[in-house]
Amino acid sequence: MQVIKKYKADDGVEFLDANKCKEHEANCKLAKVIMSSLLVKPDSIDFSNGHGYIQHDRSEVLNTRNRFLEFIKRYTDHKWVQATIDGGTDVHPSYVDRMLGESVPTSIWKHWHRFSCIDSQFREWGQPFYANHPEGAKQIQLNREGE
Repeated sequence: MQVIKKYKADDGVEFLDANKCKEHEANCKLAKVIMSSLLVKPDSIDFSNGHGYIQHDRSEVLNTRNRFLEFIKRYTDHKWVQATIDGGTDVHPSYVDRMLGESVPTSIWKHWHRFSCIDSQFREWGQPFYANHPEGAKQIQLNREGE
């Protein structure tokens, strides 16, 4: 009989090496810290179904996106990562989305997914469909000042 020792990270990913598990957990925490620069999004079915958007600051989105992509370089050196950083608003988030979905853990990729939900006016919708088709959603800003 062979005994196999596994280590399970906070997000459920399993590792055979304790150090790799700790490194993964540290990366997950760092991704959260980077993404904490963005406004908190609603966690509701209504938001997911197009009942409004969160208005972000342009520079904050681009700075956070670039910091996140620099962080992603610890997983992949794919040329699309740097091309997306260099391209600014001229590069759609879908440019690297699939590649990231295949090369980074889901608990890291989910953070990138937020950028796929932000349209060209820096409005974050509950899903990428509404970022690409905002006319299909309710035009209600959910994070108005004073509310």
